[in-house]
Amino acid sequence: MVLDLLCTLGLFGGFFYLVFGRMKRFRKEHNAALRSLATHYGFGFNEQHGWNGTAMSGMIGNYRCRIWFETVRRRSRRNRSQTYMHSTITLNNPRQLGLEISPQGFLSEGIRLPDSMTGNQDITIGHPEFDGKYRIKGYDENAVRAFLTPEKVQAILQLQNGLGPLQRLSITDQEVAVRFPGLMADMQMVGNSTSSLAWLAQQIDA
Repeated sequence: MVLDLLCTLGLFGGFFYLVFGRMKRFRKEHNAALRSLATHYGFGFNEQHGWNGTAMSGMIGNYRCRIWFETVRRRSRRNRSQTYMHSTITLNNPRQLGLEISPQGFLSEGIRLPDSMTGNQDITIGHPEFDGKYRIKGYDENAVRAFLTPEKVQAILQLQNGLGPLQRLSITDQEVAVRFPGLMADMQMVGNSTSSLAWLAQQIDA
């Protein structure tokens, strides 16, 4: 009986050793890729990000950039969590419009009751493609419409069309941001999206 118990403990110990060894190796390899991206941009890098908080930050041209992780714990029987990677560019000319632009639809928002029932704001600007893709919020609807000039709308759509299908673009008074679907292994994609965000920030600040 004692021998059986020792064998069982040995099996479990070996299993956990393999699992934790694999996790440690993944973290090391992913951090090496992140460090390479940070070096490319000349960013400061935080190796102890722990998949929650700032991984790197610095300047792209005249714009402050931050790449960070967010771990969301879901309330469920299995108590699972999901980690997202974000890239954020801070605008140089922030507004006071209460502006929020985010994707809408089932893939972005899930199942929702009609806005007429919930009172959830969605400003339309008269551009069918843009109005169909995004939920727009703000304090003064006319001021938001005036701010979203045809040039800004086309710039946002241009960037959106260059993003992957699961990359979530959002825009506020203060920043433009992309949320990536989980821990990204393709740092070139992250870098390209981040550079595109800096370009979009210029168009919105204009």
